[in-house]
Amino acid sequence: MAQSRFQILFWSAYSRVYDGLLKLRPYADLVADSVDRLDVTEGAVVVDLGCGTGNCLNAVVAKYKGLPTELIGVDSSPQMLKTASRKLSSDRRIQLFNASLLDWLGDRSPDSVDAAISVNVLYTMQPSDRERFWAGLGAALKRGGSAVVVTTDRPGIGPVAKEHFAEVPLWRAFPPRLVAVLLMNMVIWMFESNSVYDPASLETLVSEAESAGLSVVETQRCYGGSVDGVDVMLVLTRD
Repeated sequence: MAQSRFQILFWSAYSRVYDGLLKLRPYADLVADSVDRLDVTEGAVVVDLGCGTGNCLNAVVAKYKGLPTELIGVDSSPQMLKTASRKLSSDRRIQLFNASLLDWLGDRSPDSVDAAISVNVLYTMQPSDRERFWAGLGAALKRGGSAVVVTTDRPGIGPVAKEHFAEVPLWRAFPPRLVAVLLMNMVIWMFESNSVYDPASLETLVSEAESAGLSVVETQRCYGGSVDGVDVMLVLTRD
């Protein structure tokens, strides 16, 4: 999953404005909906694979309070983790790892994770890396464990913007940090349309997950609506 120098610099810059997305209603709803579908019980070890600035971990803490005994965030961007560390520093259960999530999964002890979440990371991977991702997740997740994986399979911003405008008054729809991160998202969508990224279809993702021993409990389209949304969500368990 090697990145070019441009991609490294791009993701570094992206990390500086990323939390502007919290002002985007569809993104805030996506984080909340993804965390809602996790099955987190008392004593759980919860992992965010590609945790970015810690928004999903923050939502897990807010929703499940003291249930998890360990919260882990893994991300390859030190800049993203710096923001996550500031945001989550008051919770001593949280550990943040600056590492490739594929390497981290490969090194993780089998059956050692109760719940895992990964939001908008998988689309950056080529098929061989996705195979490593699913195999690593299937091995690390305990039997009966819960996982939620969200990834884009369609380029474009139209459905996301439409949903945002429907819920937020125009006069406060686009604060500066949100504008900055949306401009950078347009670069990401350009990567997709030029095959720098080649997102897999929902059917392919389901097949890959099942081949790794995971069961797909639910799928839905999201991030821009249940029909036109640009993301797909897979809710999974390991039998």
